[in-house]
Amino acid sequence: MGLFSAEPTDEVAEKVLEEFSDIGGLKEVVDGILVLQQSKIYKEFVFGRGNDPRLTSRDFDELSELIKLASENMSKFPLSIPFAPLITAKFVMVTYTVVYDLYSINLGRDFTSDELHNIFYGPMATRIVLLLENFDSHQKTPQPTVEFFKKLGKVKWQDKKAKKLHNNISNLFFTLAFNKWGGRNVGWNFPATEKAFILLLSGCSAVLEGRNKINAFDVIRANKTYLKLINTDISKLM
Repeated sequence: MGLFSAEPTDEVAEKVLEEFSDIGGLKEVVDGILVLQQSKIYKEFVFGRGNDPRLTSRDFDELSELIKLASENMSKFPLSIPFAPLITAKFVMVTYTVVYDLYSINLGRDFTSDELHNIFYGPMATRIVLLLENFDSHQKTPQPTVEFFKKLGKVKWQDKKAKKLHNNISNLFFTLAFNKWGGRNVGWNFPATEKAFILLLSGCSAVLEGRNKINAFDVIRANKTYLKLINTDISKLM
């Protein structure tokens, strides 16, 4: 990454706003991203967390219900395989990485065994996938279904504009991290993980709205959900 030279973050943000000036909620998303430059939580999130060695024990051999349903009803192609379905079971697994890292950062100490178990077998990942921006509400945790994951595995982009909006917002996240913390220091698996997670949330939004195609509304909703997650102390919700 040493040869990469990013544009100033504010300029990239302005270009996104200009190109998609007709998209409702975009200004709120862009402003929310720019504020992350001062976020200690996001900085730690970008740099990543080491996995707890206890995760390799037999205590975590059993799949969570969410992963089991995704694995049984969606493609298992890796994130980077060309021509794979837009969203695969691997994307659903990313949700647990996000929960693990944000929980760890907010907790500020090592997990107890019960806390570690709750990340993978508790309700938080399901609430994020099925409630999106209402993950922290008092709504009852929905029951994941076979039909939901079958539909999620078949979603596509509604049009090139929705796809470009997703890519351009992802590029803004990438540019901010690169400019703020430097390409040599940032864990560069992170941008791919972040982009995949937001795409997953976009697909979930489409399915929850009864559609099989991701539109601009879904992309905005997904990014708002992601920003809310970063800015919420989920250790208090677990």
